[in-house]
Amino acid sequence: MLAPSRLPALCAIAVAALALPATASAAKSSPKLPAKFQKRYHVKSAIADPDRDGLTNLTEYRAHTSPKQADSDRDGREDGSEDRDGDKLDNATEQRAGTNPSKRDSNHNGKPDAREDSDRDGLRNLAEQRTANDPHNPDSDDDGIKDGRENAGQVVSFTGGALALRLASTGKVVTGTVSDAAAVTCNGTADYKAAYGGGAAQDLADDDDVFNDDEDLGDDESFDEEDDASASSDDSGDDEATASAASLRAVGDGGAGDPCIDEVLAPGAWVHEAELSADEAGASVFDTVALVDDTL
Repeated sequence: MLAPSRLPALCAIAVAALALPATASAAKSSPKLPAKFQKRYHVKSAIADPDRDGLTNLTEYRAHTSPKQADSDRDGREDGSEDRDGDKLDNATEQRAGTNPSKRDSNHNGKPDAREDSDRDGLRNLAEQRTANDPHNPDSDDDGIKDGRENAGQVVSFTGGALALRLASTGKVVTGTVSDAAAVTCNGTADYKAAYGGGAAQDLADDDDVFNDDEDLGDDESFDEEDDASASSDDSGDDEATASAASLRAVGDGGAGDPCIDEVLAPGAWVHEAELSADEAGASVFDTVALVDDTL
């Protein structure tokens, strides 16, 4: 029988052993598709995209969509543009942000996924979606400036060459003149996304209590439809990781008759980024304005 005096020391050793770092074998493994989903759709890889709708098989599983149909519910919108959980983030954005498309609050912290800032760049996930920035990369265009400092936001007014822009990062309204020399460009969300590069942050979402193998995975004829009228971003194509920002299309030269200015630069338009400077008199001038135009 151990002497009572030795018991505290043995207890201390046991506690210390429990506190040792986990071994590599205990590390979290890569996400895997449940057997029932694999069997039903004849897929194995969690990261493959058989229907080329921009969503991996793992995201399709989470969103209750079909990995073999780009538009699972046949409503005219690809699965990446759907909002399964009604949190204002479409499935494609949830995939990039590493959140769960079937949960409004993926990490259970009391804050909806739309209000999270997954890449900590100063723009919340919903703002990233609306301004066509990348919620998985703090510097979407790799220019050395975080997205939250690129003046992304929404046009408040544009009258007589004077632009008022509400910043998505702070809500502050900045104003300046858009001169004939300003570079005003229009590109669709898919074009901006094609310049992102990099993989999706799929391993960040919590899978433990999303579904199980015995749960109904949804029929192609009876998917839930969550429509957010306020969301302006649409994912109509798969990302090309090798594309660069140079592939983005400029419309006009910013001068008179430019369709970006005449037709797109208006109250409510979303701005991917803008560059402000001061002229010789110290007045604010917009040198560049990159607009999000999904009517292209």
